Amino acid sequence: MWQQSVNFVLDLLFPKICFSCGQEGFYICSACLEKIEINNHPRCFSCGKRSPDNRTCQECKHKTNLTGVIAASSWDNQILRQLIYEYKYRFIKDLAKPLSQIMIARLKTDYLTTCETDKLIFTPVPLHRQRFQWRGFNQAELLAKEIANHFEAPLIQLLERSRNTQPQAEIKKQKERKDNVKEAFLLNKTFAPLGARSAIINNLPLLKEKTVIIVDDITTTGSTLEECATALKPLKPKEIWGLVLARG
Repeated sequence: MWQQSVNFVLDLLFPKICFSCGQEGFYICSACLEKIEINNHPRCFSCGKRSPDNRTCQECKHKTNLTGVIAASSWDNQILRQLIYEYKYRFIKDLAKPLSQIMIARLKTDYLTTCETDKLIFTPVPLHRQRFQWRGFNQAELLAKEIANHFEAPLIQLLERSRNTQPQAEIKKQKERKDNVKEAFLLNKTFAPLGARSAIINNLPLLKEKTVIIVDDITTTGSTLEECATALKPLKPKEIWGLVLARG
């Protein structure tokens, strides 16, 4: 009741207004949300060549532990870019739901026709605790929660961030981006007794029949998703995918 009262007062003082058209009552109205086109151009994230279902192509398979990366929409869409900015840097958590709807729609277009939903596990790219304290929430986790709930699939925090890396958006050079997140992710120690990481693999069931989907907001070079996939590899999942709103 207290939270409802606070939300009511906040809505009176700071009414929700669609960031695109100015309509009151929404941060993004349904009409403007529909203007964010779903990406129907599957490509290998490594080389950019067209590839069925966004899978890593044969020539690039040896370079990565990712089965593929699915970008739900395009970074060129100005509405989407504005929503991501408001979500990440103005901390508007309510945008997790409409943004996740874009990712859900993308998964429904073709990917889930080749993957059984009961074999899916969603996991968010983790934030370092210092970054989490600054933002107050993990934007990737909120997106992953909405998506997992929609497909009635488990959401498991399989990874943790071992060090507080510099935000990738602040780094321009590709090699520096890779170095920034190199070995920055570990299997979550809460799965292992006494935090013994070597015991994680023995105590967490192997995922050889499961498809793990790593959820993040955006990707540019894919370095963060790649490091997450490398950390997940010892669990031996059937496939490891990245899922993002757009590729910046």
